[in-house]
Amino acid sequence: MRKIIFIVFILLGFFSSAIAQSDTLKVMQYNLLNYGNNTSYCTTTNNNINDKDGYIRTILTAYYPDILTVCEMGRNTSLPTSFINNNLNINGIDYWMTSAGSNSSNSSLTNCIFYNSTKLTCVSHYMAQTYIRDVDVYNFKFKNDNSNKIILTCVIAHLKAGTGSDNETKRKTMAENIMRYIDLNYRECNVLIMGDFNLYTSQEPAYQTLTNQTVYPNCYFIDPLYPYGVGTWNNNGQYANYHTQSTHQYDDSDCHSSGGMDDRFDFILMSENIYGGRDGIRYIGGSYNALGQDGQRFNRSINNPTNTVVSQTVANALFNNSDHIPVTMELVVNYNVDVDENNENILCFDIFPNPASENINIRFYQDKIGKANILLFNTLGQLVYSDAIFVNDCLSEHVIPVDNLPKGLYFLKITNADGLTDTSKIIIE
Repeated sequence: MRKIIFIVFILLGFFSSAIAQSDTLKVMQYNLLNYGNNTSYCTTTNNNINDKDGYIRTILTAYYPDILTVCEMGRNTSLPTSFINNNLNINGIDYWMTSAGSNSSNSSLTNCIFYNSTKLTCVSHYMAQTYIRDVDVYNFKFKNDNSNKIILTCVIAHLKAGTGSDNETKRKTMAENIMRYIDLNYRECNVLIMGDFNLYTSQEPAYQTLTNQTVYPNCYFIDPLYPYGVGTWNNNGQYANYHTQSTHQYDDSDCHSSGGMDDRFDFILMSENIYGGRDGIRYIGGSYNALGQDGQRFNRSINNPTNTVVSQTVANALFNNSDHIPVTMELVVNYNVDVDENNENILCFDIFPNPASENINIRFYQDKIGKANILLFNTLGQLVYSDAIFVNDCLSEHVIPVDNLPKGLYFLKITNADGLTDTSKIIIE
């Protein structure tokens, strides 16, 4: 028994250098559904802001972020402060701050950002474009960054809603405006773009504009669900694990969209810099999630049948507050990185699913063409799988069959062409 514990401690030692002088940043994007905005169908009766605040507080018990970006906040400039006072700076907490979105387009709905001021300082706010709705750009520095050089840029977009070629064209125009702005101002930077994109398929021009490496090689965005969660999402049960709208199968109030969960409208996409961990900020592989989505919601409500990944109380709050569910992801901020040296020598890989039962899928990011060695150990330190694969582009994938392995904890060690090594814990169930 002592031998097993000793070996486990040795294997866990692989993680120690990665977490030294680093911080985890939790990010959430959420469409609040006409928060403080009254319409003919969403009224003070069926979308009461006091009721919504109660639901939001409940939802935050399931995932408490450091950055919360939102769409569909009403245009009243007092709403962001009210939101903080009622939902974030409560129960003795006083560190949340906000920077309201702009509204040059004179929309009834705006974007907004809320952030943990013990970790972050908002240093600037700009507009990327104003066609149909403003797209907001926020730049943050980190309180624990002694170099004062690591910057995170958050872009919040609420693209044009609706089906048909005309709406697709409008979404494309907004996406093109955004990418021209980012290409001009934020090439090879740490950028997240998030929001309600109203996309029905990955073949839509707007999605292709945001993610096409050929068109914007210095600032394209990577979808954390690529490739397994990318495709024709609309009313397609194949993507039931990734749908974010609608929380209602039926809606008697007429405020929420109905039909059940059958669209992936809500996104957080990341720049290549964040995916590759080049300039102090790195995506934690597999951390992207749609809160409350257990894969059993296709054309059903988020709270019926019983939700298997959040409590029924949280599922009910998701049901009542909005016809969208939040999407979340986690980042590691490494304060040891010298961002003056474009740090490309970081091994980055994404593992899914984890826990796994049949296969482990590994997605690699590697600048240099060459071999990557894959080793899988059990808790006794015994090698149970090994392979060497040739990585011939920036993004490539590998599948490890694990259905013949005993259930339990394993350690996956990967070494890239430069000799860099990283290790992750894997659970096989």
